[in-house]
Amino acid sequence: MEMTSLSSQLTPTEIKNKDFKKTMLGYSPEEVVGFLDSVAKLWEKVQKRERELLVKIDQLEQAIQSWKRREEELEQIKQAAQGEAEQILQAAHELGRKNLQAAEERSQDIRRGTEAWLAGILSEVEEVERRKNNFVTAFRSALDSHYEILKNEAHESLPLSIRLNEYLKQANENSGELRS
Repeated sequence: MEMTSLSSQLTPTEIKNKDFKKTMLGYSPEEVVGFLDSVAKLWEKVQKRERELLVKIDQLEQAIQSWKRREEELEQIKQAAQGEAEQILQAAHELGRKNLQAAEERSQDIRRGTEAWLAGILSEVEEVERRKNNFVTAFRSALDSHYEILKNEAHESLPLSIRLNEYLKQANENSGELRS
């Protein structure tokens, strides 16, 4: 923004060349001209300083405008960064939610698989237990029948006289029981 120089409204040359009306009881022309010369020189310095200050003011105003533009740019960057941060945060929340859901689904799958495997193992254990019980029962039955056979064979291998005595003894015991 260019400012107008106030000192340019009156130049040092105008000051030097200013003519005054001469009067009888007026000022001494030499003193007036000397004073006007020194005022003109001083005014020239004032004008130079004013031009320097106006240039400096203009530079400062340009710098202020530049800083204002930078401030606006920084505000836009800040708002964009906040928007991006919110998007990143939302994306992170969504990703976390999806990961948690996937982990929960995976754990449910693992649990169902484990339960199915365990049910299979329990079924196999029950089947083995059932087979074991069947085997033990069949084995006992076979042992019992073999024992009976062996006992009968052992009894039959006794001499006939011993067997007859046992038979009679047993018959007497049975008849005594019947009498009572």
